Amino acid sequence: MKILIYMESECYHHPPVMMGKIIAEATKAELKVLVVVPKGGHLENGEAVADQVQEDLAGLSLQVMIKQGDPSKIIEEELLLEGYQLVIINADRKSRFRKSVDVDPILIKQSTISILLTQNAKPKINNILLCSGCKDDDFSLITQGAGFARDLGASVTLLHVFPGSVPTMYTGLDQIDETVEEILQTDTTYAQHLRRGVKILKDMEITSEVKIRRGIPIEEIIRETQLINYDLVIIGSSKVNEGLKEMIMGNLTVKIIDKVELPVMVIGTRVLA
Repeated sequence: MKILIYMESECYHHPPVMMGKIIAEATKAELKVLVVVPKGGHLENGEAVADQVQEDLAGLSLQVMIKQGDPSKIIEEELLLEGYQLVIINADRKSRFRKSVDVDPILIKQSTISILLTQNAKPKINNILLCSGCKDDDFSLITQGAGFARDLGASVTLLHVFPGSVPTMYTGLDQIDETVEEILQTDTTYAQHLRRGVKILKDMEITSEVKIRRGIPIEEIIRETQLINYDLVIIGSSKVNEGLKEMIMGNLTVKIIDKVELPVMVIGTRVLA
């Protein structure tokens, strides 16, 4: 796997470097760190960040480069040059990498390269929340998320949220969690998808469980992260980005990244391997 870590030159952010190290050690990935000095910035600041990166990632397959100019254009050019599977970016509450301007149009709404935003990163990834969208016959999200968890030795909670109300046959139930096994035995598209997801996790010998919620997806995902001590949230890239649906729903992926107080990985179609 090839990983690109983006670093700003004006301040050294440790979380993306730490997460890159965790993943690279687990997957034997190649790391490239891109330190960007903004127009008018001081090159020596970029050099200081690059030196610190070299020290923190010593012993790994590593390349560090410094470029000066517009971050958006530099990242876009770099992604076109190399076949990266994952990009890691700092996204703490202070900087947020100007997410609405830079990260969203360049990375989140594309569908090939996975992106990891490292707000509130922890030194180890033991417990992953994998949010399933139950997209027809597309199991790329679950397969890649499961493979990533296997490499890290992490457990997985597979969460699916029924938007709005629960299916009619379960109307009136106070706790949908209590009926997970019943729902998984039905012939609905959701149940078929989740059963396949469970099999993928089982075949990879990953400790896992399934949770089902009803309500507004973003609210239920946030609630789950507040109830359980997860280390990482994995989601798919939503493609509701045009027309009336965009006006009503916005981009669910962006909303999750903005609201969840944990590292968030958005899985792309390019295989994490």
